[in-house]
Amino acid sequence: MRAANRMIVTLCGGWALVMIVASAQSADVDPALAAARQKFLREMKSKSPEARVEAVVAFAKVPSPEAVEVLLKRGLQESEPTVRTAVRRALRDMGSDPATHKSLMTEFVRNSKKPDHEEVLSGLLGGMLATRDTARIDDVVKALDEYLVSPKGHLIVPMSLIDDLGTEGGAEAVRMIGILSKAKPFETQFGYRRCVVQAMTRIHDPAAVGFLVEMLPGSRGLVQAEIIEHLTRVTKLKYKDNDRDWTLWWMENKATFKFPAVIAAEEVVDPKQTTYYGIPICAKRIVFVLDTSGSMRGYPMEAAKMALLKTVESLPESVSFDMVLFDKTATIWQPRLLPATVQAKQMAAQTVIARGMSVGTASHAALNAAFSLEPEVIYFLSDGEPTDGNPSQIIESMSERNRTRRISIHTIGVVTQKGGGAGLTFFMKPLAEHNFGSFRLVE
Repeated sequence: MRAANRMIVTLCGGWALVMIVASAQSADVDPALAAARQKFLREMKSKSPEARVEAVVAFAKVPSPEAVEVLLKRGLQESEPTVRTAVRRALRDMGSDPATHKSLMTEFVRNSKKPDHEEVLSGLLGGMLATRDTARIDDVVKALDEYLVSPKGHLIVPMSLIDDLGTEGGAEAVRMIGILSKAKPFETQFGYRRCVVQAMTRIHDPAAVGFLVEMLPGSRGLVQAEIIEHLTRVTKLKYKDNDRDWTLWWMENKATFKFPAVIAAEEVVDPKQTTYYGIPICAKRIVFVLDTSGSMRGYPMEAAKMALLKTVESLPESVSFDMVLFDKTATIWQPRLLPATVQAKQMAAQTVIARGMSVGTASHAALNAAFSLEPEVIYFLSDGEPTDGNPSQIIESMSERNRTRRISIHTIGVVTQKGGGAGLTFFMKPLAEHNFGSFRLVE
């Protein structure tokens, strides 16, 4: 861009003095960038999503602050998900360039003050992680922590990026997730830690195994169980929760480790492990939700109570638990989870045995009550459709709420004369599938 000049006319001793003053000059625009920008904007008008994706990939080959601005304004406004995904990857491809990285950081801070900009922020964060400069990496973690404690901060920004990286896989994804694990929520938020573990278990790269082995000693509950289950599947070793053995094994084998050609999909269940309707209990914070509506009357209710009492009785004291009993309303047994002491188990048994039955199935209220107790896992037993909301809307609501909480909702569908059937197929089963859980049918 040429510098604009301006003329200043003033009087000096009666003579008109004309001065030509050069205004502040802006840097010349790179011709290659200008051409790439024009080509990108032209091709982004294509009706073909594939062509628009190709345009994004090509434009990412000219990294610059200007390119970041164009991608944010044009690419992330796309309605087509595949194009938005391509833009996020393009920002990561460009982020290793120092000038571009600085621009990404500036845009992240600017957009963090705007509402409903989570997807833009996630894309920018991915680009920021591309740097390998230690000081810049520290700045990225600091910027993320500052954003998350701000009024508009939302965990979905880093967690959606972690999920994307887990799907993409590769050593670079492991490196980036490792940086994101340095953020403060990794130490304080169960959902964040579980998100990191879930992503790492999807990546078939030795670096992911190393990360999980290193993470194991400081883990507990469901996060610990998932790490052990994954390591057992990919190694066929049975070290269980002996993190010292896992560490020694990795030190000796990390240089030669290879993933097996086939990884078993079934759960790795310890025969000595406590279960509830065949679903392993490996979390440390559990809520049991029991339907006591009229349609459960008779044997189904008696069997459900007996199964719950048996499971509670077998819980180790290291586990904390609570119960939500519901019919037309939901009742929380205790205001907070209690350690599974002998006294707590006796109190729970008395409450379950004395519980009567009433009409109505307030499933939504019961699930909300269970969520309020901050568990790792919910075991939800019912015989049919809720009466306090549309089943599909309840599933959508709970799944959205659970995007950052990562609570497993296991569902036990009981077939009764008055309940079950379609309600189990269209409510109970998808509720578990959309919330990191398993479904069991009881006839």
